[in-house]
Amino acid sequence: MGSWATGVTVVTCLGPHGPHGMTANAFLSVSLEPPLVLVSIGQENDSHAIISASQRFAVSILAASQQHLSVHFAQRFKDSGQALAAVAWSLSPSGLPWIDGAVGHLECAVEGIFTAQDHTLFLGRVLHLDGPTDASPLVYFRSRYTTTG
Repeated sequence: MGSWATGVTVVTCLGPHGPHGMTANAFLSVSLEPPLVLVSIGQENDSHAIISASQRFAVSILAASQQHLSVHFAQRFKDSGQALAAVAWSLSPSGLPWIDGAVGHLECAVEGIFTAQDHTLFLGRVLHLDGPTDASPLVYFRSRYTTTG
C-alpha cells in the first residue's frame, strides 16, 4: 500500500473537552452530486467517539508546508482538548475547527457509518467548502512526505 500516493488531511471535530483533530490519509471523494466524502478512523481514536456522538466533522487538506501539522496530529493526546492548543485554526460556518493555511476545507455531516474491522468509515455529506488555494498539497508516498505541482 506504500506505493499508493495519498493526500494528507487533518480531520477535526468538536467534543465535550473542546476541539480535537487527527491526521488522516484514508480520505476520499465518493460523489460530486450530492457531494460526499469518506474518512476511515480507528475505533480507539478519540475522534471516533466524538464524531459518532456529534455526527459532524471537518477536513483540512494540508499544504506542502504543513508537514509538521501532519506529524503533530498523528500523535495521541492525553487530553483530546489539547490537540489544537498550539495550532492556528479558525471556525467553519457551523463552528467546527479548520486548520489555517490548508489547501482547502470541508465541513461534513455524517450520512452513513460502516464498520471495517478496527476502523469505522464515516460517509460525510459536504455542507460547506473553503478553498482551494494556490498552495501545493502535502502528499504521502512510500513512507515519506512529498509534494506535487
